[in-house]
Amino acid sequence: MLALGGLAWWWLATHHFTGGDHEEALTAGEAGGTGQAGVVRLPAAAAAGEIGLAAVERRPMRAHLTVPGRLDYDARSRIDYDSPVDGIVSRISVAIRQKVARGDSLAEISSTEVGVARDEVKKREADREIARKAADWAATIGDNVQSLLGMLEGHPPLDTVEQEFAGRILGDYREKILGAYSRLLYVEKVNAGTRSLGDGGVLSGRIVEERTSNLEIARASFAAACESAKFDTLQEQGRAKAALEQSERLLQVSKENLRNLVGGRLDASPPAAADDDDGSSSDDRISAISLRTPFDGIVEEIFVSRGERVKGGDRMFVVADTRRLWVRAQVHEKQWTTVDVAEGQEVGVSVPGADEHRTTATINHIGATVDASNRSVPIVADLVNDDAHFKPGMFVWVELPQGEVRRVPAVPASAVMRHEGKAFVFVPAEGGFRRLDVETGIDTDDFIEVTRGLEAGQQVVSRGAFLLKSEMLLEDEG
Repeated sequence: MLALGGLAWWWLATHHFTGGDHEEALTAGEAGGTGQAGVVRLPAAAAAGEIGLAAVERRPMRAHLTVPGRLDYDARSRIDYDSPVDGIVSRISVAIRQKVARGDSLAEISSTEVGVARDEVKKREADREIARKAADWAATIGDNVQSLLGMLEGHPPLDTVEQEFAGRILGDYREKILGAYSRLLYVEKVNAGTRSLGDGGVLSGRIVEERTSNLEIARASFAAACESAKFDTLQEQGRAKAALEQSERLLQVSKENLRNLVGGRLDASPPAAADDDDGSSSDDRISAISLRTPFDGIVEEIFVSRGERVKGGDRMFVVADTRRLWVRAQVHEKQWTTVDVAEGQEVGVSVPGADEHRTTATINHIGATVDASNRSVPIVADLVNDDAHFKPGMFVWVELPQGEVRRVPAVPASAVMRHEGKAFVFVPAEGGFRRLDVETGIDTDDFIEVTRGLEAGQQVVSRGAFLLKSEMLLEDEG
C-alpha cells in the first residue's frame, strides 16, 4: 500500500498541469528563464481596475553590496550621568521617558566635598578682591607721584604744590618728596642771601662755603628722594600686579578643581531653593550640586532614588536624543575594494520585518583600520529619526554602492514577482496575461534590472502583478 501511495503521489506531482502550453513553458523556464507559463485570466471588470502596464526601459542604475548593520545611539547625543562625588541624592527631578530640554535639572546631590570646594572658591574670590584693591592703590599712588615729580620740575612754590595735591593720594611719598623739596627751597633761600653777604665781607668764607655745601646736599637729597620714589612706585605696582595675577590664577585653580569635582556637565553653582525644600537657606545648600542635561533629549534610564547614598562613579541617568541615530555596518576586507563609499555619501537602509521600511543615511565616518576581531572595516552613518520609527538596537540592511552607474533595461519593482526561488513577470497575452521567467540584476526601491528574459520596449504588468500571481497559484492548486 505504501508503495502504491508513493507511486500515485509521484504521478500527480509530475503530471499536474493545465495544458500542453503550460508544461512547455515550465520546461523552457527551467532551461533558461525565457519560457512562458499558462495564461492567467481575470474578469474584465477586475482587470480594467487592477491591472496597469509599463514598458521595459533603459535606466541609469548602480550595483550595490548589501551588508548587515545595527542602529545605535549617536555618541554625540547620548550621555551616561555618573555621580561625580560621594553624597546623598536629595532630589530626583525627572521620570523615565520624560522629555528634557538643554539645561533642565535631572537631580541634586548633597556632598560635603563639594561644599569645601565651593568655600575655597569664595575664599579665593575674596583674596582676589583684596589684591585688586591693592593693585589699584599702588597704581593710583604711582600716577600721582609721577604727576608730582613732573610739577616739581618747574620749581613752584611749596604752597602751590600742597594746594594742588591736597586731595590726591601719595602715601608715604608725600612726606618723603615734599619734605626733601621743602628743605631744598629753604636752603636755596638761605644760600641766596649768603652770597650777597659774603661778597660784602659780612660773612666769612667758611660760612659761605658751608652754606653752599648745604645747598648741594639738599639738592642731592631731593634728587635721591625723587629717584627713589620713581623706582619704589614702579616696584610696588609690579608687586601688586603680580599678587593680583597670582590671586586670579589661584581662583581659576579652585574653580577648575570645583568643576572637575562636580563634572563638566554639572552646574558648579549652588542650586536655587525649590518649592518642596525643607526651608534651608542658600548657605545651607552650598554643598548641593545639580545634574543638568547639555541637550534636548529623553530620559532613557534612572538608576537611583531620592535619599540614596551614592559614590563617585555610580551610574545615575541615561539621557539620549534619538532624533538622529547611527547606523553601524561592517564591510569585510575581502569586499572592501568592491564598494565605493565616502564621508557625506548617502546609502540605503532597510529594516526587515512584516512591513519593510526603507530610508537613507549619510556616512559620518569610515574606520581607518581593519578590525582585527572580524577583519572588517567599520562604517558609521547618520540616520534622521524625527518620527521615532527606528529604535537603537534594530537590525538593518545597509546598501553600499558598487562600480559605475550603467544604463540597463529595467522594470518597476512592483512588476517582478518571486516564487520558489524564481523571478518572473506577467506580460499581456491573448485573453489574459502570461508568466515570463526572468533573471534580475541591480535591485533598487523603484526599479529592478532585467538581465535576461525581456527586451527594451516590451510591456509588463506593473500594477496588479501580485493579484495575477495569486490567481496563478490558485489555478495551479486547482
